[in-house]
Amino acid sequence: VMDKRLRIVQIMTATGGVMGEIERHTFDLCSALAEKHEVHLLADKPYAATCPKNVIFHAVDFRQSQWNPWLYWQIAQLINHLQPQLVHAQSARASYLVSKMKWFFQHVMFVATTHCLKTNHHAYGLMDGVIATNTSLVADVSDEKVRVIYHGSKPPFALTPHEKKEIKLRLLVGREQPLIMTVGHFLASEGLDVLLRACVDVDAKLLIVGDGVERKRLEKLTKTLNLEQQVQWLGQRKDIGHLLQSVDLCVISSMSDEFPSIMTDALQVGCPVIATDTGGVKDWLSEGLLCPANNVEALHSLLCDTLRRLPLLRKNYLPIFLRAQQELTLATMAQRTQDFYLALLEQRR
Repeated sequence: VMDKRLRIVQIMTATGGVMGEIERHTFDLCSALAEKHEVHLLADKPYAATCPKNVIFHAVDFRQSQWNPWLYWQIAQLINHLQPQLVHAQSARASYLVSKMKWFFQHVMFVATTHCLKTNHHAYGLMDGVIATNTSLVADVSDEKVRVIYHGSKPPFALTPHEKKEIKLRLLVGREQPLIMTVGHFLASEGLDVLLRACVDVDAKLLIVGDGVERKRLEKLTKTLNLEQQVQWLGQRKDIGHLLQSVDLCVISSMSDEFPSIMTDALQVGCPVIATDTGGVKDWLSEGLLCPANNVEALHSLLCDTLRRLPLLRKNYLPIFLRAQQELTLATMAQRTQDFYLALLEQRR
C-alpha cells in the first residue's frame, strides 16, 4: 500500500484570492503531496494564479451561499468525475459542504482539517478522519479518527554568523541593544497594541513585519507611548527567515487559538520564541515562555525576564529547535498526512 499513488481532491472555501494561514497551508500541503500523488484543488477562481504548478486546479465559485444547491451540485459533479480515493476539506465550511454529500460517495474517504476552535464539530464528526493542527483543537487525541499534524514550512537558506551580524548592525543603526521581532497581518486578534504597551521601559528594539488595516492606528499608538525610537515598521518582507536568524527573540502576542506560522519559522531557524498562552503554542513552549493573552503587565514582565536570561535560554531551547527541525518541515507534514490517508484506506479494506 505504501507506494500507492493516490488521487486526492483538496477543497478550500476561501474567496477572493486572500492568502491567510489556511490558504498558505493548503497550497504547501497540495504541492508537497503532488510530488507522489495526483492532487486536485477545488477553490475560488482567483486562486488559480497562485496555485502550485504540480496541482490540478478546478475553479468553484465559493462566494455562493451554503444554502445554494448549485454549489453542492458543482462539487459533487467534480468528485464524481474525478473518482478520487480521498476528499480532504480544509476548513469548517468545506467540511460542512462535503458532509452533506458524503452518503452519495460511499467508496470515497472524507478527511477534514480543523485549524481553529470556532468550528462546526458536527460536520467533523461525520468525517472518516480528522487532522488537527495542534492538540488544543481536539478533545480526544487518542481517538482513532483523529491525528495531530503540525503545519510545516520550508526552512530558509542558512546565514553565516558574519551575515547575521551584518543584518543586525544594519537594523540597530549602530546601537547596542537586543532585537525583538513580531510578524502580523495587523488584525485586532494579534494583540499588537498589547505588545506595544508591554514594550514601554523595555531595553530592546522591536521590529514589526507585515502590513494591514490596523497599521495607522498602531503607528499612532507608538507615538502616544513615546516608542518611535524603539519600534521599526518593516512592512511586507520576503526575507522573514533571514531576519529571524539575526534577531534575539521572536514575540507572539496573539489572542486567537490558531498555530502561528511565525512560530514554525522561528523555531526552525533557531530563534527563541515567547508567546501568549493560546491554542497550539503549548505543544512547543513550556510555561516559563508563555503569559496570559491580552495582559500588558504579564507580557511586559515576560519580556524583561526573557531578555535578562537570553544567553542561558538559548541552551534550554536546543531540544525545541532540534524537534522543530524534524517535525515542522513541509516534508514531515506531507509524509504524516499521507500516512494518515493510507491508514484510513487500510481500515476501510
